[in-house]
Amino acid sequence: MTPGMILETGSKVLIAHRRLYEADHPRYFLGIVEGYEHGLARVCGHTFVRDGYQGEYRRKNDERTKVVAIASGTVMLYALPSCVDLASVSFNNEGGDLWLVDGLGWRMDLSESVLHAGAPLPGRRQSEARPR
Repeated sequence: MTPGMILETGSKVLIAHRRLYEADHPRYFLGIVEGYEHGLARVCGHTFVRDGYQGEYRRKNDERTKVVAIASGTVMLYALPSCVDLASVSFNNEGGDLWLVDGLGWRMDLSESVLHAGAPLPGRRQSEARPR
């Protein structure tokens, strides 16, 4: 890797698009970095969108290449371990928490809250855990 290089070609990444409005559904892009320069990443992979009826995330069949400005503030980029099997990755809802998993046992918690499965944090009263 070149000194000062944040992403190297071949890195596996998950891109989460920030929701701009409360009603927006999270959108994800999972792929491999083809190049990185001056805060722009060229990533080849698949988009995952949430099915509004069943609440499941579905992978779009067509592979695409995105150029992403990672310093734009509209995306969050997660560097994934090289061992992750991108072909078997799926999003699973488990007790109200969202997990990114692969078919080999790797898991990443993508929940947007520290309140897992709706439970309050230890040591806090229920009224403190959820704003009214």
